[in-house]
Amino acid sequence: MKRHFSFKIACIGDTGVGKTSLINQFISKKFEKDYISTIGVNILLKDLKMVFGSDKGNYEVQLMLWDIAGQEKYSRIRHMFYQGSNACIIVYDITRPASFLVVPEFLQDLEEFLQRKVPIIILGNKVDLKDLRRVEQENGEKLQETTNALAFFETSAKTGENVEHSFEIIAKACLEDSLK
Repeated sequence: MKRHFSFKIACIGDTGVGKTSLINQFISKKFEKDYISTIGVNILLKDLKMVFGSDKGNYEVQLMLWDIAGQEKYSRIRHMFYQGSNACIIVYDITRPASFLVVPEFLQDLEEFLQRKVPIIILGNKVDLKDLRRVEQENGEKLQETTNALAFFETSAKTGENVEHSFEIIAKACLEDSLK
């Protein structure tokens, strides 16, 4: 017996960290070097077939990926896009410390608006730019611990490193929450 689920995943983080690129890599296995900054929100869908649980049940899962603009000018309306989120992926750029430092602010905004805990994954993106790294992996790991995030991964939207795995982990967490 197949069961169908749909989950809203808020993808948040500072502008230019690669949220759109990560989502596009996950959905279509493509990387575009040049992107226009997201204005407001962009919603993309991805259907997954998952085998899950002790009964190895078959599940059809649709992820509604809400790519939410990170620019400061959208901070007043950003929280409206959080409504109904089942989980959150927060992204920072390992080459830009400022994008890492604002992660707690984004998470606080999310939690204040939702007024409930949801599974959160933290992604340090652009790991393919090793020579430009300015945020060490250990910092991301510590942030995961202090925020009680479900997981932390370093990713590359360009090469696809850890992208599929990260989105599958968040989908699994949503499915697990729904089956409780």
